[in-house]
Amino acid sequence: MAQFKQIIVLVLLLLTFGFTAKAQSTALRPYEGATHTYKWNGLQGGVSYQFYVAADANGSVIYDDGATGEFDFLNGSGSGTVGVGENAASAQIAWNNGASQHIYYVWLKVTGTSGCSNYRNVEVIPQVNQFDLLSENVPVTNTRSCPAVSDSDGFNPLASAYDAGMTTLHFLVKREYGTDNKLTPAQGDTYNWSFIPQLVVDPTIAGLSNVIISIEGTTSGVIAAVGNRYTVSGFDNEVMVTVSVQNAPGSIRNTTLQVTYGVESTTNLSDSDPSNET
Repeated sequence: MAQFKQIIVLVLLLLTFGFTAKAQSTALRPYEGATHTYKWNGLQGGVSYQFYVAADANGSVIYDDGATGEFDFLNGSGSGTVGVGENAASAQIAWNNGASQHIYYVWLKVTGTSGCSNYRNVEVIPQVNQFDLLSENVPVTNTRSCPAVSDSDGFNPLASAYDAGMTTLHFLVKREYGTDNKLTPAQGDTYNWSFIPQLVVDPTIAGLSNVIISIEGTTSGVIAAVGNRYTVSGFDNEVMVTVSVQNAPGSIRNTTLQVTYGVESTTNLSDSDPSNET
C-alpha cells in the first residue's frame, strides 16, 4: 500500500498555467459540451487503473455514466492497464448538457499485481457553455461601380452585353471564450476553431454570381476550405471574410453571412448562441 502511495503523483496537465482573464473551459471548470482529458502520471507499468465519477470527495456515491447522461467516458478510456515502459493513465470525459447542475469528483483507482489499490480524485464543477462564434458586417465596402451612363463615358446603352459590376463586402467572424490550450504556455494559445460559412443574397437572381473570395486571419493567413469547413488558428480571435456579389440593375441585393456548424477543436465545444451567427 505504501508503495503505491509513493508512486502515484497527481499531474493534471491542464492545471499547469492557471486561469486567464478571459473565461475558459478547463478540466476543472469544463463547459457543458466540452471534452477534457484527465491524466495522472508517475505510475508503474503493468498496474491496472479505473477512472470513475462520484458525487462526493469520499467516493461513496458513484455515478454510472450510461445512466446519468451528464457525462461520458469516450473511446473506452475509463479503465485499462499501464503499458510496459509507460507511467501514465488518462481518460477523456465529455461533459454533456445538464452537467452544470452538479459538482463531480473524478477518481482514479490504481491496483497493483498484489491486489492493493490506491485512489486519487479532483473536484470538477461544470459550467454553462459560453463558447461563441458570431458574424458581423464591416462598415467599409470596396465597390466596383456600375458602368457609366453616357456615351462620353464609354457606355453604350444598346450594347447586348451589359455588366452591372460587382460589389465586394467584408464580414468579421469572431470567436469568444475559447479554451486555453494549457499543453503549451503561450499567451493566447487557444485551441483551433472552425465553421462553415453560408452566403445568402436576397433576391436570388439566376445567372448572377455570389461567391466567398477569401477568409483570412492574422496568424492563419488565407485559409483553404476542407469540405466547405474553414479551420482557424487558435491564436486568431477573428477572421475577415471577403465576399463578391454581382450587381443587378434595379435591385437591392441584401447580403448576409451566416456562421454554421461552429466548433472548437479538441474540446468539441459547439457554438452556444445561434442568435448572433448572421
